[in-house]
Amino acid sequence: MIWISLIVLAYFIILVPIQYNYIKILKTKQKKMNVSQNELYDNMSYEESQIHYHYQSNVFTIPASLVASIMYKVKHAS
Repeated sequence: MIWISLIVLAYFIILVPIQYNYIKILKTKQKKMNVSQNELYDNMSYEESQIHYHYQSNVFTIPASLVASIMYKVKHAS
């Protein structure tokens, strides 16, 4: 049982920086295009929207995505 916990913890630790970088890229793209978040997602191609779904909405990535989002908001608070 402990091995499963260690694997899940390792997956979480590895995934947080990946999610953080993805969020940072999205925010940079949003600022560069000077559009709202909804407009950014509406303007995504089908492939981009599928990648976004995989990164942000997968059941296994939601905890890491939440932590990365909180880290981004704290680090870039103005």
